[in-house]
Amino acid sequence: MRVLGDEYIKAEFRAHRKVDNPAHLIGFLTEWQLYAQKVEGDSWKGEKIEEGKLQKLSDEQVHQLYELMQAIQKRGSDDDGSSS
Repeated sequence: MRVLGDEYIKAEFRAHRKVDNPAHLIGFLTEWQLYAQKVEGDSWKGEKIEEGKLQKLSDEQVHQLYELMQAIQKRGSDDDGSSS
């Protein structure tokens, strides 16, 4: 999952490269640091996004999150299928 997450975060860094709103930058970097800390172990598995954070997402961000969820689920089902 780390490879998938790392590719996603690289794309997000590229997308935020020209953002000049300090509040957006601080929020993005804070969430990135939390991500980096969590991927060191398995504590993130099964974790839910806080309702307040979810409500702040734009429609595009919700769509990206949904696509990420689908990619994770697909990768999990592919892993399950290849081990049988």
